[in-house]
Amino acid sequence: MKISTLHISCLMVLAAGCSTSQADTTQKALAIGGKQLTMQGPVKCASAQRPGRELAKYLSQYDPAQDPKEDIRDETPRTKKEIQLIKMDLVETGFQYPNGRESVITWMDFDADGACDFTASAGVGGMRSIDRMFLFRGLPKGSFQLADAYMTYMAGSSIVVPYIPMTVAGEKLPILVKRDTLMQWQPERKQVVTCETMAPAVQAGKPRPAPAALAALCPHAQQIYTWAAERQPHKNEVPHSNTAQ
Repeated sequence: MKISTLHISCLMVLAAGCSTSQADTTQKALAIGGKQLTMQGPVKCASAQRPGRELAKYLSQYDPAQDPKEDIRDETPRTKKEIQLIKMDLVETGFQYPNGRESVITWMDFDADGACDFTASAGVGGMRSIDRMFLFRGLPKGSFQLADAYMTYMAGSSIVVPYIPMTVAGEKLPILVKRDTLMQWQPERKQVVTCETMAPAVQAGKPRPAPAALAALCPHAQQIYTWAAERQPHKNEVPHSNTAQ
């Protein structure tokens, strides 16, 4: 299926309440590191999912304790009250870009359990715009658990899909492509591992190898991101001038 009209229109105007699934499955595969990668196809459950304003409550799981302060020279730890206020503000503001438009929500199934997972960003505008990127794992009863997050300063633009899911031929689990690394769900640890945190798991006292697909692809992370981003509308980055209210 080609990139859906809904997906394109979402990214052209970033209309409030818009959500998408990965829908580009017609592009040629990328052969690299001895593996063949394609964009992950659409997930069936995406159309029945809730909009961003209803998912915002899960942003309270994010820990902003390590976020830089406005005065980067201030290294004093945040108080519990400050952390709580930031969390409340995140939930109240919800998934949006720094200019106030609602973020595109991209649905996927990165742990191959049949439950929808999603990625989206929550931005804060101002003189130094901040984008916080989130990856949430869907749980069996319909709730979501924060699986990964990071933040970046994007003064003039926003990343549309913070974690791009890609299928690896012969592998049950997809990889997730970030701007600076690759990730994959590791069932033994019940968490995502990255190129930087990948290490052999231990079971019954015997080491088990790190995820083979991830190990083979990590040396090519930047090339894979470039390839994947080019297959997103606007090459996965939308200038704020294109989304201003």
